[in-house]
Amino acid sequence: MRTLYSAQERRNPGTRACHWAKFWTMDPSTSALIVAVVGVIGTLTSGLLAHRSALQAKAVELDHAERQRREEQLSIERRESLSARRDSYAAFNQRLRQFHSVLSRNYLSLASGQTSPQQGDEREESRRMLRNVYAEAQMVISDDVLAVAGNLVHQLHRIHALLSQHEQGIATEESLEDIKDRLERASEGLYEVRQTMRRDLGTSSLPIHRPDDYGAT
Repeated sequence: MRTLYSAQERRNPGTRACHWAKFWTMDPSTSALIVAVVGVIGTLTSGLLAHRSALQAKAVELDHAERQRREEQLSIERRESLSARRDSYAAFNQRLRQFHSVLSRNYLSLASGQTSPQQGDEREESRRMLRNVYAEAQMVISDDVLAVAGNLVHQLHRIHALLSQHEQGIATEESLEDIKDRLERASEGLYEVRQTMRRDLGTSSLPIHRPDDYGAT
């Protein structure tokens, strides 16, 4: 293979090595330029990496803040829901007991033969107030409370209808003694509703059903 070396270089290999050394040797200006370019690239690269790291840190910070905001919002909603249920349970329980008390008094009056037109009006007013509270409670109370309370409301309405029939002298299949039994079962229902409410609020671990040795409600 032909070479481009001169005759002198072919006779003296050291001359060739010197030639290549001169070829690869850079002058100071070239070296300074390369060093400057490398420095600029390093500066830009480090800046980009720092910017990327800052963006990642900001994203993590924003994600943490968003999760914390959602958790706080859920906590507020849970407290508000609990407060609404507590208020609804208190009003509902009060009206249930009031209606049961009115029915019990009217039964005793009817059983003793001492009835008056005002009794029917008193029952109807108490029933109306219970109906209004019950309608509002259905929007916030739990399914467990709604099930036992709905059954009790039905029992009380049935007792109200039976008392009205007896007061008006309308024939009915249930006697006053049957009404008394219904009132006693409704009394047990009041306990069950109250305990179901308290359990739902996390304020009681007592049995749902009233113990046999428990005093009258």
